[in-house]
Amino acid sequence: MDMQLTPVSSEEAIFEWSDHSTSPDRDDVEEIIRQTQGVYPNIPRRPRVIRAPTRRRVRIDESCGDYSSVNFQHYKFGRIEMRAGSMDGSDGSNSSAITVMTSATSSCGDPWSAGGFVEEEQDGHEHNGSVEGSWDGEHIHEHDHDHDQDHDFDMLLEPKLEPLDDEVNLESVAPRTSSTLPSPAQPKRPRGRPRKNPVQTIEPLHKIAKGRSKTGCVTCRRRKKKCDEAKPRCMNCEKNAVVCEGYPEKQVWKSGKEKAEEAARLRRVSLPNITLQPVIRGVETSGDKVFFEHYIYRLSHIFTVEGADNNAFKDQLLPMAVQHAGLMHSILSLSSKHINYDSEYGQKVLLQHPDIDRESLEERSQYHHSAAIEELHKDLNRHERGETDSTVISACLGQMLCLVLQTLADPNPNGTHRMHLDAYKHIIQKSQPDEGPFLNFIREFFQFHIILDEIIFLPEGRGRLGAVSDDWDLPSNIIQPDAVRLLGVNDGLFLYMSKITNIRNSIRHNIQNKIDPVVDYRALYRAAEIDAGIRDWTPAWPAGDSRDLAGLLYKQMMWVYLWRTINPPKNTSWKPDPRITQAVDDGITLLEQVPPRDPAQTLVLAPAFIIGCAAFEKRQREPIRKAIGVVKAYMEYRNSDAALKVLEEVWRLMDARDERSWDWQSLAHGLGMDFLAT
Repeated sequence: MDMQLTPVSSEEAIFEWSDHSTSPDRDDVEEIIRQTQGVYPNIPRRPRVIRAPTRRRVRIDESCGDYSSVNFQHYKFGRIEMRAGSMDGSDGSNSSAITVMTSATSSCGDPWSAGGFVEEEQDGHEHNGSVEGSWDGEHIHEHDHDHDQDHDFDMLLEPKLEPLDDEVNLESVAPRTSSTLPSPAQPKRPRGRPRKNPVQTIEPLHKIAKGRSKTGCVTCRRRKKKCDEAKPRCMNCEKNAVVCEGYPEKQVWKSGKEKAEEAARLRRVSLPNITLQPVIRGVETSGDKVFFEHYIYRLSHIFTVEGADNNAFKDQLLPMAVQHAGLMHSILSLSSKHINYDSEYGQKVLLQHPDIDRESLEERSQYHHSAAIEELHKDLNRHERGETDSTVISACLGQMLCLVLQTLADPNPNGTHRMHLDAYKHIIQKSQPDEGPFLNFIREFFQFHIILDEIIFLPEGRGRLGAVSDDWDLPSNIIQPDAVRLLGVNDGLFLYMSKITNIRNSIRHNIQNKIDPVVDYRALYRAAEIDAGIRDWTPAWPAGDSRDLAGLLYKQMMWVYLWRTINPPKNTSWKPDPRITQAVDDGITLLEQVPPRDPAQTLVLAPAFIIGCAAFEKRQREPIRKAIGVVKAYMEYRNSDAALKVLEEVWRLMDARDERSWDWQSLAHGLGMDFLAT
């Protein structure tokens, strides 16, 4: 049917809202009207061609426009009646009523359209003013409502009239501005007809987890089964024919801090304070372990010419030290004094044990030394009171042995070793240990150092520890290779050395008292006997053994010592005899044949010193220096430095033709060098 369109202005538009919403203000109305009113030129009207409505799919962005970010689901838009004029500025014939509706599922789209379609006019078809059919197959009842409702319904179905392109002047129309607000995600449309007043369902933000019950019986909790918590026994246990162990007792609630304090208190009460003692007394710290390891694998091998399978420093001293705390402290103190932390070996030890440093090792070394001296004094006091047995005496002698060797590491030797040697002589004369391998080892060790101490020691009226009678001869049954650990003691060679020292002290007395001749006939006679004994002496080891080479070196040393004693510079007029020159050359040859890492280096320092005291020619002195340097590299003791210092003074006096070069004992005493040349 034909429709008469009445112009309606935008000012007089009436909006019908739902009862559940608030009327929008003027700003909202202006936001809904997406185009500003344009002013069209006053041109004559021409007949309009009405197109039949067509169906096209409406996109969300087309229908929403700039209002996609506005939530209209609380609103229900009514009819917008255009009373006068039109929004585009044309007359009333070109205006139409606009109806905006919302649904529960979309704020912009038409929920009753067929799949989101709208109808438009189609070019080339006339419209008769009536619309056949209905949206989504729904029939419209035109006569069920009053006149206003029919009018509203007619207005709802009025087609949209658009002006022709040639009638529109878009010069004054402002361009559309895109909204910067993001488009909200559209929820999925539910099936069926939407409700007029949709029910708002409030969903929880997160699912509330149901905690497990902790009040079940003990049996169900262990079986991880649901318990019905029946009393006194649960039915779940009864059904499964198991014994219900009942329910745990109720406890008083405590905070986490209170529980932690109670647990700590229970640990203090229940756990005893147990401190494990070291298995080996004295070896308590990492530093002690370093000292103990150094003694076993390095130090014990440089004190003897024996092999690793027959080393008395390990096989006899260590088992005794495990039973005696004082001896263990002495061994650890001896080992700690031997390590030179500035050497390559000392630096390697520190690198292999990063948990210790030099200061802690030196502190631990002093601790062991003090503890060893304290234990030794206690044992000696008990020995004086007669409260000790042979085992304690053996341990005391072992401590004295360690203290003697410890003086070799003293950079400023002052004769402390002689005090320990004198204590040995005192104890061994009053009460010696039981006969056995340990006593033989102790006797040989102390006698060896007592005799070699006379090389440097100046008596000055004091008795000599190693003095023997000139009438005492060597027994015929003492030379046994299996019983020899150190040269000169059990093989009888040091007997001749002690007799030579007697002659030397006599000549010194004559020189100091200006008695002429300084070498009398008695001295010459005894020298002839000693010379015959030295030339007849042979080493106890088989030929080819390194200890046999050391024995030949000691034999050469004895002959040089005898010749140098009975030939003071006044008698030779500073003209060296070819015999002594040859003897020194032969001695240097023997020194050079001893391998640098051979255990025989333990015995080389004394021969090198004596032969060096007879090196009148300068070419002979450099090999002596080299030999002493090899001894120091092997032994790593500082007594070799003291020996070389005395030798340098002797050579200086030789070059100056000073008679004091003969008496090197007095020279060492004047230099403050009282050391063991071993």
